[in-house]
Amino acid sequence: MNITKLQIVVLIEKYKKVTDVAAEMGLKQPTVSFHMKSLENELGTSLFQYRSGRVLLTEAGRALYQYAVRIVSLAVEAERSVKQFSSLTSGNLELEASYIPGTYTLPKVLSQFINLHPGIDAALGVHNDITVRERLRSRDIPLAVLHMTKDEDESFQTLDLAGDETVLIFAHDHSFAQEPQLTPELVALEPWIQHEQASYLANAADSWAQANAVRLWNHAVINNPEAYKRMIMEGGTVGVFSLAGIRSELAMGSLRYAPLPGIAPAAARFAFAWRKDHTPSPLQQAFIDMAAGMSLEDN
Repeated sequence: MNITKLQIVVLIEKYKKVTDVAAEMGLKQPTVSFHMKSLENELGTSLFQYRSGRVLLTEAGRALYQYAVRIVSLAVEAERSVKQFSSLTSGNLELEASYIPGTYTLPKVLSQFINLHPGIDAALGVHNDITVRERLRSRDIPLAVLHMTKDEDESFQTLDLAGDETVLIFAHDHSFAQEPQLTPELVALEPWIQHEQASYLANAADSWAQANAVRLWNHAVINNPEAYKRMIMEGGTVGVFSLAGIRSELAMGSLRYAPLPGIAPAAARFAFAWRKDHTPSPLQQAFIDMAAGMSLEDN
C-alpha cells in the first residue's frame, strides 16, 4: 500500500469518478484504475463499487478512507515541513483566520513578514470561526488564528497574538452617545444587527444577553464585518464588535462605542492555534515568533 493508492481512495470519495481523480492527480485513467484494482488485490477485499457511472466506496472502502485521509494529510504536511527546514528564502506559508483577526490584525503581520522574506509566498483564508476550527481539526490546514476567550478550546495548542475587547457599537449620532449610564435593559430595547451564528461575536452577544437576562431584538444578520459596520453607521441600530476592528471608524468619528453594561463577556483574544499533534514548521514558527513580538494592540 503506497501513498498514491491512498490518495486515490480519498479522491474517489470526493469526485465519485475515475476521470476526475485522474485529472486531479495528473495521471491517465487506466493508471488510476490499475492502482484501484491493485489495492483491492493487496487487501483482499472489494473497496469500490460502480453505480450509474459513479464510483462509490464499499463498506470496507469507507473504513480505509478514514485512515487514508489522515495518512495523506500527514504525508503532505511532512513534505512541506522538510522542504521549509533549510532556510526562509523560499516556501509557502498557508494560514487561515476567523473574520476579525483575519481582517484587522493579520494583514499588518503578513505584510511585514513577506517584506522581510521576499522569497516566501503567503496565502491567507478568512472564514467564520466554526469553519476555521473544523478545518484545523480535520487537518485541512496546519495553522490558524482564532478569535476566542482565554480557555475556550483546549483541543488546540495556542499562543496569544493580541488581546481584544467585545464592545457595543452605534452610529456617531445615536442617542446612546449622550446616554450617561447604559443598562442591559436599555440596550436590549434597540434593534440589533447580529453576526452570523457561526461567529465568535454572535456567541458573545448571545452569552451577554443570557447572562443579563435580556432578549435581543435581532433586526438583521450579516456575515461580513465591513458590511456589518456600515449598517451600524447608517444609524438606528446597535450591535457588538471587536474593539480592534473599529479603530479607523473611531478616529474618523463615524462610529461610537461603549462597554457592554451589566455582566460583561469574558475577555477576548486573538491566538495562533494548531493541533496538538502538529509541530509548526520552521517557516510557521518564524511567522509566529515575529507576530508575537509585534505590538498589535493599537492596530
